[in-house]
Amino acid sequence: MTDETTRQDAPIASGVLTHGRQLGAQEPPAVRNRAAGEVIIAVIVAVLLGGLLNAQVLLATAQRQQLGTPRDVALALAEPLAAVSSALWLDRPRAAIEWAMGRGDRPGGEAPVVAAPEEEAPATPTPSDEPTAEPTAEHEPTAEPEPEPEPTREPITAENPLTMYIGGDSMVGQFGVAMDDLANDTGVIEVTEVRYEFGSGISRPDFIDWPAVLAQVSATQSPDVMVLYFGGNDAQPLDIDGTVRQPEDAEWQAEYRARVSALMDQLVEAGHRVYWMGMPIARSKDLQARHTILNDVYSSEAEERPEVTYVDVWDLFAGPDGEFSEYLPNRNGDMVDMRLNDGIHYTTAGAYRAARPAMAQILEDHEIEPPVDE
Repeated sequence: MTDETTRQDAPIASGVLTHGRQLGAQEPPAVRNRAAGEVIIAVIVAVLLGGLLNAQVLLATAQRQQLGTPRDVALALAEPLAAVSSALWLDRPRAAIEWAMGRGDRPGGEAPVVAAPEEEAPATPTPSDEPTAEPTAEHEPTAEPEPEPEPTREPITAENPLTMYIGGDSMVGQFGVAMDDLANDTGVIEVTEVRYEFGSGISRPDFIDWPAVLAQVSATQSPDVMVLYFGGNDAQPLDIDGTVRQPEDAEWQAEYRARVSALMDQLVEAGHRVYWMGMPIARSKDLQARHTILNDVYSSEAEERPEVTYVDVWDLFAGPDGEFSEYLPNRNGDMVDMRLNDGIHYTTAGAYRAARPAMAQILEDHEIEPPVDE
């Protein structure tokens, strides 16, 4: 039998429980339970920081929405956020990335301000002591100077290609790629830029001012040809003199026509040959009616200007019954999906179907031999 002293001095084996706790076992590290409030605050801070870093994107998304209460609410939230982001320079990291990828302006850069030329004061005529000779019947009238002939373009060759700009709203997405590809096939057409902006259009100069954009293109690129595609986002309400008008209203149509007319005049005066694409038949009956209004404006305004050609593609995307058809035969006779699920935009196959007649017209107008199909 072991006495009391022996029991006290003997080592205690690991794994023996004393008072409900295992002796010799390592204590687990203490875990600090965070209050739910701290987690919520951390989430709010993260969301707010993310919003500040992407404030300009949120503002652009709000701006492209159609007129109405949802847009007003979105702008009311996004505009202060964007202002704070800009003041704290939190918009610079994203802007720097966009600029590095060629998708935006240089961060913090501002467009140079071009001072208007000062008008020279008219010269004050110096009084002459000699009497002015009175015209007599014997004097022959001065012949009017003949107008200088307009400069003609040199022949289009691979070394001196026809330059082409392609721009517009989301309809340009796949279409622009197809036009660029067809241009490359000719070997004598050089595309200077393909640009499209979702949610933009002639109806929304508050979001993207296309006349200003195209004026810059004229000044910096000076393309021979401009291929423009608008209408995917234009059949929406307009605020005219404080009253919201719908595309079916006469006031809306007059305002939209004035904008299209002014833009066509601007491009013609800048020396461009313009090819203005029409909208294809849409799945929605309501959009069919509204797109017909747009196409009527485009076609009738183009008819007034020899330098502008309207390219009609409506019937190209209609089925045998004259109605919308998502699947249509390609050049090989195979039935192919031509339209995206929204019933408006093109698939890749649909884009080429719309681009080919536009390119054919450009080749004919500029006496370019079409490339041989492989």
